[in-house]
Amino acid sequence: MSLPPLTGAKVLVWGFGRHGGGMAAGRFCAERGAEVAVLDARPAREFGPEADQARTRGWAWHVGDASHPAFHRADLVVASPAIPPRAWPAVHPPMASPEGLFFSAHRGPRVAVTGTKGKSTTTRILATLLGWKVGGNSYEPLLDVLAREGDAVPLVCELSSFQLWYLREQRPAFAAAVVSTLAVDHLDWHPDIAHYHAAKLALLDWVPCAAVAAEALAHVPAGCRPLPAFTADQTSFHDPDGQVIAARRDLRLIGDHNARNACLALAVAQELKIPATTIPGRLAEVVGLPHRLQEVHAGGGWRFVNDSIATTPESAMAGLLAISGPLAVILGGSDKGADFAHLARCVAARGARPVLIGQTAPAIQSRLAEVGVVADIRASLEAALAHAVDLLPDGGTVLLSPACASFDMFRGFEDRGERFAAAAKRLRLG
Repeated sequence: MSLPPLTGAKVLVWGFGRHGGGMAAGRFCAERGAEVAVLDARPAREFGPEADQARTRGWAWHVGDASHPAFHRADLVVASPAIPPRAWPAVHPPMASPEGLFFSAHRGPRVAVTGTKGKSTTTRILATLLGWKVGGNSYEPLLDVLAREGDAVPLVCELSSFQLWYLREQRPAFAAAVVSTLAVDHLDWHPDIAHYHAAKLALLDWVPCAAVAAEALAHVPAGCRPLPAFTADQTSFHDPDGQVIAARRDLRLIGDHNARNACLALAVAQELKIPATTIPGRLAEVVGLPHRLQEVHAGGGWRFVNDSIATTPESAMAGLLAISGPLAVILGGSDKGADFAHLARCVAARGARPVLIGQTAPAIQSRLAEVGVVADIRASLEAALAHAVDLLPDGGTVLLSPACASFDMFRGFEDRGERFAAAAKRLRLG
């Protein structure tokens, strides 16, 4: 991407965000001589210390959308990936995204990971295998990694469909890519599933090779070489020739879905010439993600597992199948256009006892009723947690695996997971 000169340019950061992306983008532009302003639907007071930093730097803060006069006065609009395509007017200033700014400056080796589910964990496994830094999407903003590590840092980049849509014209190059899964998500942002899949799969046109989940193999373009597949059984990981390269127990993440994530990461690690003898030790160094099948409390015969990062039905189903024994699951949240029929069948087959919260609770309740499962709705996460314990009078696991985003009731999935953990620790058990 060829950016307009930033020295003296009026740059508008559209969508400040709560995870540092807007601040990092504004800082990147300001350090290169731009005059920075912010446009957001919410006032600065709702963003805390980072908004205070922005105002301390002298950045004007405008409240509104693309109809605001500041929008058309800008020489460059740097948009948060959370801004959907429909929000852009037909005529607008030159546009970029924080990730686009990063890829205009980064010169080091890099690989990309995307997918409907599993991309955050696969990113972590691959970065541990390679010994590289990580950034993007659920991790640290890429521009913050750039500022701290320099433009030559080797990097595993986790990229969402939103971020990839904004990169569609820039087409940054990567040594390899991973598509961890391909399902349905984010139909509140994308106009339809075809648009969502196209945004994800565009990545495969930018890379020479990729490790791709089975359901996406048919979409690999002619110019991208599918990497030979690694496999896993209950005891071992196997290379494409069938040779054992590590024990399953070397990876300390629970669930068959995480073994599949590791197989995709191993395929890219092999392509990038990581010595096979280092693989068992590096798999053992992989640490699970916060809010992903994370045990946060146990006592009195119950344990509490925080899987708040499971914001799709597919990721929630993976969580359900990863846990053995008596199980109650808290489902529901904000609506992203997903269908819950497969999730309902999985809940029924697993014998899990569901409790529902949030905007999608009635839709999930209806789908569960179709398969003969009764589920109560509770007004708060804390009330749902207490009811889930009541559903397991002899003990078991209470799993928060919502299958939905969190923004109807929480600041984000992290806030939801932290609230769950705190509430679990307050319970009187036994």
